[in-house]
Amino acid sequence: MSRIFIPDATNFPASCDLAIIGGGVIGTATAFYAKRAGLKSIVVEKRAALGELTTSASLAAFRAQFAEKENIALMKESIAVFEQFRELTGTDIGIHQQGYLFVTTAPDGYERSRARALTQMSFDLDDVELFTGDECRARFPYIAPEVTAATFRQRDGWLSSHELTYGYARASDAQFFVDTKMIDYCREGREAKITGIVTSRGEIHAEHVVICGGPFAAPLAKIAGIDLPLENIRRQQLTLGKHPHIPRDAPMTVDSDTGAHWRPEGQGAVFGWSRPEPPAEPMDYVPTDWEFPALVLDGVARITPFWNDIIPSLKRSDLGLVAGQYTEAPDLNPLVGATQVEGLWLNCAYGGHGVMSSAGGARIFIDVVTGKMKDADNPFRVSRLTDGTYKRGEKMVL
Repeated sequence: MSRIFIPDATNFPASCDLAIIGGGVIGTATAFYAKRAGLKSIVVEKRAALGELTTSASLAAFRAQFAEKENIALMKESIAVFEQFRELTGTDIGIHQQGYLFVTTAPDGYERSRARALTQMSFDLDDVELFTGDECRARFPYIAPEVTAATFRQRDGWLSSHELTYGYARASDAQFFVDTKMIDYCREGREAKITGIVTSRGEIHAEHVVICGGPFAAPLAKIAGIDLPLENIRRQQLTLGKHPHIPRDAPMTVDSDTGAHWRPEGQGAVFGWSRPEPPAEPMDYVPTDWEFPALVLDGVARITPFWNDIIPSLKRSDLGLVAGQYTEAPDLNPLVGATQVEGLWLNCAYGGHGVMSSAGGARIFIDVVTGKMKDADNPFRVSRLTDGTYKRGEKMVL
């Protein structure tokens, strides 16, 4: 049975098959799949609870509507796990499969949307629906008259990232050392093979160590002498409380032309917009910008104009604003697999897609660690950054 606690001197030195640095959704998913493979794991989290950094700032949405074959497969696998999560773990993650709706006002929007849908269908995503503007408005009457086309997938949606994180943890049989900071690596021999980690409370010896540290992945790798070409980008999330004019059965609604998006949340809504931001150093507490609410509300009103009737009556007390950091690799795909330092692995850099791809990414990672999958067959292998085999992924981060 898993334990989440602050360790003391009696717990050290500790030993396990897999030491996981980072107790967000990726770290707990990794522990969950480690258990399924028969590996004993210990998760080290510097905060006092799990999932308090990037995971807690997520919109907690999931979609399989991507442009690349490998990402579609990754998301389809994860969504299938979410759909049976209660049976697998005993935890209700509050899954809402109200779909993702991508709309455009471009004059050639239908042709572009059709091309994207055909590409997705060629990669076995055969349940994407293509709408003209009129067909979209017939299905979703609140869509703006300027919308020329849309794509929709019903099995996309959202869930509770908190319940997902703790559901993975409770079903993992792992030990979770919270309020415990990773300081250094244990090394062995002249080749500096990593054999564990040194924490603020004691040493953990492990056959494998994996970095699941979100925005702190690059600094954690740097301690081992590895330079990861990662960037941390701030992303903000606006929450609006109860309002009677919000259609509660709406899908995640995305302006494909700008990236502004919103979805229902209870009797309210949440909003996001991947606006340009400069890269920043990793932060434990990411500042918010109170200009963002006005910008994102105006942004979503372009495609769902009923927001124009709500905005004038809003007060600051109606709104909540949080921010986190997306960690991006040069090709915008995650880093999953072995590093050049023996004993050290990565499962990180999900670029804002950590919640939605947590299951598939963790399963791939454990398959590579156990030898079930060859590194050459892993589309997210770390070595792609140096062997010239990577291509730039989809920038639209939602």
